Amino acid sequence: EFRRVLFRSAVGVLRAKSRAHVVWPVLAMAGVVLVTQPWTGTIDLWGVVFALLAAFGWAMYIVLTQQAGDRISGVRALAVTIPVAAIAATFVGLPSAWGHLDLGVVLAGMALGILMPVIPFALELIALKRLTAAAFGTLMAGEPALAALFGTFLLGERLDVLQITGIGIVIAEIGRAHV
Repeated sequence: EFRRVLFRSAVGVLRAKSRAHVVWPVLAMAGVVLVTQPWTGTIDLWGVVFALLAAFGWAMYIVLTQQAGDRISGVRALAVTIPVAAIAATFVGLPSAWGHLDLGVVLAGMALGILMPVIPFALELIALKRLTAAAFGTLMAGEPALAALFGTFLLGERLDVLQITGIGIVIAEIGRAHV
């Protein structure tokens, strides 16, 4: 989650039109850092490289989906974005899955590949048409805070003071983004 929020916030900062628009994505990112506390674990160099690549992919997703939504009316942009995502995922996932495929797995994968992304992507496309990339990136930064809250209430995990402070910062940013 940290890598995605880092680059979502970076999209908000890079697309900001003034210094005032930079403050809130940076605060949201700081809140997420407090929630996730990345300094508590060990650092794996390859993990950092892959996390940065994944974060770059999320940033590109936000920017390119907004551009597709601006150029194509309605949710018809999904007719372009879903097949591109499917082709990209096939090149990455097929080699490792090849020996484990049977008809049931292929059919279930096709059904999930068609149905699962359509609803969330359609909602995100609608949101990106109405919001700036900076606002959308900042709103998406709230995912780790929500995950921490679900972990607390559903799994009985405990949050420390820094994590609670981080959640408060992210919630304040999300509330400000709607104003």
